Amino acid sequence: MLTQDDIVVMAREGDMIDYLVWMHYRRLDVLPQVLRANRHLARLSADDMLRLPDGTPVRMPALVDEPQLRLVRLWS
Repeated sequence: MLTQDDIVVMAREGDMIDYLVWMHYRRLDVLPQVLRANRHLARLSADDMLRLPDGTPVRMPALVDEPQLRLVRLWS
């Protein structure tokens, strides 16, 4: 079910889901959330799942969190 803030993008022939996620969010840590929001993609063949067919709708759910940045220690 779409919420008011969700966006649906249409894949072009050969688009990959991670590419669409990157282009929309500019981050990849949300890929599992996008896959959960697009369970219809699981019905695609293995070839079509890798490279989406033209016109495949992909729901980009609205996010409520900030990107998770890893803390890197420069000195111990």
